[in-house]
Amino acid sequence: MSSLRQKEIIRGKILYYLKLIYPQSATLPLLQGELDIFGYPLPLDDLQFHVAYLGEKGLVSVEHLRGPHTRRPISLVKITATGIDYFDGRLPKDEGVYLEPEL
Repeated sequence: MSSLRQKEIIRGKILYYLKLIYPQSATLPLLQGELDIFGYPLPLDDLQFHVAYLGEKGLVSVEHLRGPHTRRPISLVKITATGIDYFDGRLPKDEGVYLEPEL
């Protein structure tokens, strides 16, 4: 990951996508694919870092489950009500998350 601004943009894109699919959750591979479509390809480790960061801020929640046919853990990420309020501009700006201005 290169710049600080790019990290902030990626976090904003994660919130953007999760708000689009709310009230559904997204798996990490789905989020990774969406970020790739948005032009921000990331390794899974970097994505996990950003999701953990947003989780500590209370903007997303992460539920860890076991797959139905495998014993492999699956993480489901969902935007919280606080995350929606932040995305909609009802909370003070956070320097760690960049949201593109609406046109």
